[in-house]
Amino acid sequence: MSRSSRLRSFLSSAPFPFGGAPHSSEINWPRSSRLQQPSQWKFGGRSGLFVPEKHFIGANNLPATLQTTVVHPPVPNEWFEQFGLPVENADVLDEDPDNDGFTNLDEWKGQTNPTDKDSHPDYLTKLSLESATEEPFRFMFSSWVGDTFAINAIDQSEPTQFLKKGDTIRGTRFKIVKFTEKYQPNQYGTNVDVSELRLEHEDTKEQLTLVKEKVAMSPESVATFAYSWGGRREFEVRKDQEFSLKPLEEIKYKLVDVQSNKAVIINTQKPNQPIEVGPAPP
Repeated sequence: MSRSSRLRSFLSSAPFPFGGAPHSSEINWPRSSRLQQPSQWKFGGRSGLFVPEKHFIGANNLPATLQTTVVHPPVPNEWFEQFGLPVENADVLDEDPDNDGFTNLDEWKGQTNPTDKDSHPDYLTKLSLESATEEPFRFMFSSWVGDTFAINAIDQSEPTQFLKKGDTIRGTRFKIVKFTEKYQPNQYGTNVDVSELRLEHEDTKEQLTLVKEKVAMSPESVATFAYSWGGRREFEVRKDQEFSLKPLEEIKYKLVDVQSNKAVIINTQKPNQPIEVGPAPP
């Protein structure tokens, strides 16, 4: 046997890969399910193309994708896609693409369109309570007989004052300008005297209503508000004082109650709809 014949005989009897290629039936081909596109690619439904899937570093500093992680919690990824917003931007929640003074986070909370300047949350959502100084009025309307009214210090530190309309309460700058006789039923159906004395400050003309045997809050109570639309600013409002907010300065609001953790205001055009204003969220 020639040398070349011996070599062919050796190669044909040697195991693969040194010998001849095995028959196709001997090869363990991958299942067809393994021949899908790589995991870093996804089908782009709009264009019909395969496009690379976006990868991010999540809040836990681990790699993440839009399919596995909410990139900017609490806002879902789909919301950014719905309005064509750049979810890959680290500060996208603080951006204001339509320049209406409301961030993307504000718009998501308000369920408005962040790309339409005419669609935005209420301007009052930008108002928060910074601090409050609440003080009770020092005197109480205790009783009345005819046109004479008994006024007592709430701490009982002074003798009773018996006053009439036009008189000034001693120790204050408030005078009595009006008396209203009123009654209302209690839980037992008995009419209770809830008559009112209207007081007016002699200098500022601020008014205060004393309800019989009830402690009233002083008009000197002050709320400090912060308003963050169009640049943050702080301002003080006294109880019963009116104020307005940009850009709708024709709307007048009135501070009707001040407490340590909230202030109550009303739109003067809708006085029966009180609005509570609390501290800004952390």
